[in-house]
Amino acid sequence: MGLIAEHSSRRRRGLGLSALGFPAIVRAQGEPIRLGLLTVKTGPLASGGIDMEKGLVMYMKERNDTIAGRKVELIVADTGGVPATARTKMQELVEKNRVHAVTGPLAAFEALAIDDYIRSSETPTMSVAAART
Repeated sequence: MGLIAEHSSRRRRGLGLSALGFPAIVRAQGEPIRLGLLTVKTGPLASGGIDMEKGLVMYMKERNDTIAGRKVELIVADTGGVPATARTKMQELVEKNRVHAVTGPLAAFEALAIDDYIRSSETPTMSVAAART
C-alpha cells in the first residue's frame, strides 16, 4: 500500500472510531454534552482559528445547539498557536471542564504537542485541520 493510501486508510479508521464513539457518549449521560474546541484566537494564526470557531458556532446554531436530541455546551480554549499552550489548554478542557469530546487543534504542530495526552486520557478528538497518525 502506498504512503498516501496508508495515511488515508488510517485517517478513515480514526474518523470512523470517533464517529462510533461519540454516540456512546451521547447515550451515556443525561446532562448536556460538553464539547471542547481547541483553536487559535490570538497570534499569527488567529484568523484561521476564529473562522474555525465561527463555523462551528454557526453549525450548532443551525441545529439549535443539539446533537442527537441533546443540548451541547461549547467550551472554547485559545492555544495562541503555541504547542505548550495547546497541551495546557487540552488538559484544562479534559480535567477542569470535563468535556466529553474535543475538536481541534488548528495546526499540526499543536496536534503533535497534545498527541500523547489525547492517547493517555482516551479523549475522543476530531481534528478538522491538523493531521496526525
